Amino acid sequence: MPSPASLGATAARVQARPVTEDEAFLLGALHLQALRRAGVDTSSAPPHVQDFATRWAARSTDLPAWVAECDGEHVGLAVCRLPPLPRVGRGNPELVILEPLGELPPEAVALALVRGVVSWFGREGFYAVDVAPELPVPPAVLDAARADVAQGRRVSLPTRP
Repeated sequence: MPSPASLGATAARVQARPVTEDEAFLLGALHLQALRRAGVDTSSAPPHVQDFATRWAARSTDLPAWVAECDGEHVGLAVCRLPPLPRVGRGNPELVILEPLGELPPEAVALALVRGVVSWFGREGFYAVDVAPELPVPPAVLDAARADVAQGRRVSLPTRP
């Protein structure tokens, strides 16, 4: 794990910017890279990039996304889910995808993405961004982002007896 100083310095080299609807295929391609990096077999699925891009573009206003760039290369992506209705649940956007890619230390790319996401939502008037329970975020990133980590619970309601 990089030291906090080197983590911050490396993260500062990475720019996180919102993805536009015109960049849906870029987002799909980056997600495919993340799946492959995680060892997911995508060969039997329908063309992932097109499927992801089409579905994301149709819901992009509810699923804002960011791409991380460094030295002209795409090095990561993040996707959030907006609250479905006002004053329902916690009312915070939720970070659902955080995928560092490329050769940079993954913690640095993740930190740059988290900072970009949090900054953007702060300007939009939100007080916090929740992290999806199933999304792993490196402890160094949580520390650097001053995350409030609380023990939670996960409840699933079965659809079949």
